[in-house]
Amino acid sequence: MGTTILIIAVVFLFALGLLGVVLPAIPGLPILWLGVLVYGWATGFQEVTVGVVVLTGIIALVGIALDFLAGVLGAKTFGASWYGVLGALLGGIFGFIAVSAFGLFIGSFVGAWLGEYLKYERTSSATKAGFGTIMGIVFGMVLKIIFALVIIGIFVWKII
Repeated sequence: MGTTILIIAVVFLFALGLLGVVLPAIPGLPILWLGVLVYGWATGFQEVTVGVVVLTGIIALVGIALDFLAGVLGAKTFGASWYGVLGALLGGIFGFIAVSAFGLFIGSFVGAWLGEYLKYERTSSATKAGFGTIMGIVFGMVLKIIFALVIIGIFVWKII
């Protein structure tokens, strides 16, 4: 693969991956890792070694796991019961499928709110759980951005 084509492919994957860390429809961290893997493979793992590919893969997996847990932990931190947590999870999935990225936020909030309201019949605790879920999702997004920048930083450090 020509050097120019390789660089264009990696830049494209990195740009798409960065977009994906803020848009739930695109798996950002795996796409960033794919960029690292493609470059390593195409260059015979000379600059970007197998160890770097494994390390960035682990970083991507940890980032994905933390992002998944962030919404749940946000809800729990703000006092949600498991009804609220389950509602946030199901609402987020439904909202994402029905409306896309924005629906994830709305669906998670509504799901947490409904779950808490069904359990306690108090709007104050339901609203608190809903906002906690949103805060957790935003925190997860910030974590994904940090992990993405770490992956890109390691890549750039290795090729310079």
